Amino acid sequence: MKIAVCGSGAISDKEIAKKAFEIGKEIAKNNALLLTGACNGYPYEAVKGAFSLNGNVFGISPAKDEKEHKEKYSFSTENFTEIEYTGLGIPGRNFALIKEADAVIIISGQTGSLNEFTIAFHYGKVMGILKNSGGITDIIENIVEVCNKNDEKENVVYSSDGKEIVKLVLNKLNQ
Repeated sequence: MKIAVCGSGAISDKEIAKKAFEIGKEIAKNNALLLTGACNGYPYEAVKGAFSLNGNVFGISPAKDEKEHKEKYSFSTENFTEIEYTGLGIPGRNFALIKEADAVIIISGQTGSLNEFTIAFHYGKVMGILKNSGGITDIIENIVEVCNKNDEKENVVYSSDGKEIVKLVLNKLNQ
């Protein structure tokens, strides 16, 4: 299974960062592949969590190569098993990231995370929303209600606990 972790590229809350790290660890413990946009912030905290348990971590970078990844975007290459350099920029790489994932977990976030959410919602992906993490997660339940046409909302689970959100996502994937 491949689980993408999306969210704010900047850390504004140390407790949420700890939860993101725990989400990464839980993904690794369940032998799932962790995907991210190879960015900073909360997704990178999940990367570090998964990598701390020797989990598989795959980054889908907006950059055309490692040099651009580091210099233009100021993204790290550490703690990834592999990084694919797409050259698609941001938000172009969002589609590739979400298309590759079986499920998506959203932690906080702004416009980019909202874009990833809407792509995942449109394609009926299983999604976990880390409640009380700020950003777009504060409004996603309303968006889900407004946009729900074919019971897509049944694919969205919510929790403010890092371990539980991974468990809920995995349960949905196994249904």
